[in-house]
Amino acid sequence: MKKIFTLLASALMASASWASVVTLDLNSPLYPDVLEYNENGIWTGCYNDADYTWLQFGDNHGAFLLSHLIDGEGASWGGYYWDGFCPAIGGDITDYGLPGANGTWTVNYGGCMAGGGCVINADGSVTADPDQPYLVAYYSSWAMEGPSNQVMFINQDGNMTFTPVGVYVCNHPWPYYGCVHGDGMARAFQEGDYFELIAHGVTADRSETTVSINLIEFVDGELKALNDWTYFDLSGLGEVQSVYFTLNSTDTGAYGMNTASYFCMDKFQVKRTHTSVEDVNADKAVAGMRYVNLQGMTSDVPFDGVNIVVTTYTDGTTSTAKVMK
Repeated sequence: MKKIFTLLASALMASASWASVVTLDLNSPLYPDVLEYNENGIWTGCYNDADYTWLQFGDNHGAFLLSHLIDGEGASWGGYYWDGFCPAIGGDITDYGLPGANGTWTVNYGGCMAGGGCVINADGSVTADPDQPYLVAYYSSWAMEGPSNQVMFINQDGNMTFTPVGVYVCNHPWPYYGCVHGDGMARAFQEGDYFELIAHGVTADRSETTVSINLIEFVDGELKALNDWTYFDLSGLGEVQSVYFTLNSTDTGAYGMNTASYFCMDKFQVKRTHTSVEDVNADKAVAGMRYVNLQGMTSDVPFDGVNIVVTTYTDGTTSTAKVMK
């Protein structure tokens, strides 16, 4: 893997193995440490390929790593391209894709058919909130350095193996309206057509398992679409070191899918397992975090190379991170 990742590692007390579920919280960014959005609800750093090959979100329980531009610096063609995941907000459900004219989608791709970020309520019900962020995912079959929509999770003890539990998904407006009436590239769906999201689990020995869900399908004369946040069970993937997503459509030509290759995602859940009774530093406030590279330089943000993280807590104690390749 080209990029080197670091994660604050708490001091551990060896004991019996235990597991708990951790949910991706897009309100807890680590890298970048602040998310800002433009007037269209799209993260302002989406076309910055110099810094954000991967995005990181998390806390003392661990970090989620989300691919953003898997081919790295320079791969955005001067700020005109990205793949992977891009944070967005607002839940725009506008149809910009009138038949034969889909150009406005290129600046209005931050929408979400659910109408906003996924909120899991205390009673277990799920609603959408336009003030909460979500992920717009763009799938590219042309990425060179690996799958374009990858998710990894690193435990606070440096363990990269995890068990996916599930994730909430819904349709992005571009492929949805394209399946309804066409968009100049895609055709309207007909009986038997479907638009499928496939999750691939990759194990330590590089073997794969898959599970899938149809985002859109035309069945018995009716177009059925997941336009609300819908739970996608990932438990069948088993214990993995990464998960990546691909899309498949029956509207496919010589150059790949005609259906726009977008979907929306939120609240990715994993089960972590490690040998610790408690996270010793879990209740300590973090006073500061510094990154140190092999040349001894320090920075508030990761270097593009091997890093060690030194975290200082308000009680004066420190911890150092493991280096992950």
